[in-house]
Amino acid sequence: MLVIHMTFEVEVKIKANNLEILEDLLIEKGATIIDIIVIKDHYFNHPSKNFQETDEAFRIREEGDLVYLTYKGPKLDPKSKTRIEEQVEVKNFEVTKNIVTHLGFKKVLTVIKDRRTYQMRGFTICMDTVDSLGTFVEIEKEIDNLDDMIKTRDEIYQLAKELMLKPEENGIRKSYLELLLEKKNE
Repeated sequence: MLVIHMTFEVEVKIKANNLEILEDLLIEKGATIIDIIVIKDHYFNHPSKNFQETDEAFRIREEGDLVYLTYKGPKLDPKSKTRIEEQVEVKNFEVTKNIVTHLGFKKVLTVIKDRRTYQMRGFTICMDTVDSLGTFVEIEKEIDNLDDMIKTRDEIYQLAKELMLKPEENGIRKSYLELLLEKKNE
């Protein structure tokens, strides 16, 4: 019997002005650096529905030598970017892109970011410098049960405050794709 394990990503994104100060604070508080990498997220739109309208996302991610195919469902919480996320590693970016294109998906945009990833108290903290957008911090945690969403979101808010970030003032529910599309349409 095949058991499908579904996870939800509880994420809070915060506009940040000084990643160097934040990095010093993370190290001081015992965070462990996991990765420093350039990520290219290639977003596609469905052939018969508009993901911008349905609040979904479908992408191919290039993360160093690794390639992932990812689906993100609509946001489930008005204060965070909590959503279902399904991801699978694939072998080859070009072949995956060709398959997706042959199926009728249309490329929307590529988001490129320099990312420093830390782990701290079970949370992942990503410091991102996004081309054409600026600097952001994402604090996230995967959960198996939506009943844990509010508690986890509140824990993320508390951690953000400890790190001198202001999620109430600078929190952003939009994805980098949404922010770039808005900027492009200005």
